[in-house]
Amino acid sequence: MGDSANSTGPGGEDEQLAAPGGGRLILIVEDDPDVARLVRLQLERSGFMAAVNATGEGLLAQVLELRPALLILDLMLPAGSGLLLLRQLRQHPATAALPAIILTALDGEAVRLKGFALGASDYVTKPFSPRELAARVQARLREGASGGEVISRGRIRLDLRERTAFLAGAGGEKALRLSATEYRILAYMLRHAGRALTRQEILDAGWAPQHAISERTVDVYMLRLRSKLAAAGEPGGNLLVAVRGVGYRLDAAGRVRRAGAGAMG
Repeated sequence: MGDSANSTGPGGEDEQLAAPGGGRLILIVEDDPDVARLVRLQLERSGFMAAVNATGEGLLAQVLELRPALLILDLMLPAGSGLLLLRQLRQHPATAALPAIILTALDGEAVRLKGFALGASDYVTKPFSPRELAARVQARLREGASGGEVISRGRIRLDLRERTAFLAGAGGEKALRLSATEYRILAYMLRHAGRALTRQEILDAGWAPQHAISERTVDVYMLRLRSKLAAAGEPGGNLLVAVRGVGYRLDAAGRVRRAGAGAMG
């Protein structure tokens, strides 16, 4: 599928296109050639490069090869469900934190919650505005461009430039495999460590404001973060504490430090 004969990867039209002035690569997974072309052209006008996978086939291998800055993902693809593909990416340590925007004709709270539970950064329904989609791509990428800031709290350390997270222990640091949304939530809670945060505040930190999702989504993500902290050797309930009638608080010994400010407390 697609409008180019230059295929460089699995799944159909997978060309990498040059954009004026360079720019970060966005991978579009979309089987409708007209939609893929529309998105690609708008991204190029916004200074990005673009690659297109028209079926979803071989997506993990393609992501590992191209290292895109962000993924735009349809949910109904010839190779299978986009949600299953997103789950595969989240299970691989090299792609677990890749920002992903779902672009689909499917709507409704149930499918949105499934997407967000798998770490989708944003959810856009068709028909859509290409200019607004490009703006959302830029907004999501700005969230990860924090000037190389490193924040640590107790045994947790985040490198915001590399979008990596670590938990220190007796045997050294262990990497935390977090989705993009989990990463945003944990970074927000680290910045406000010791303060009781409402579920709405956590929602605002983790998702774009136009999403009509319930506050119970926060509870789902707290369970996931606690589980991942526990798997790395720290009982999650000791760090992410439920505050009755309010929301959650990050409790950890030590003061928030930034790069160059010394070792973790």
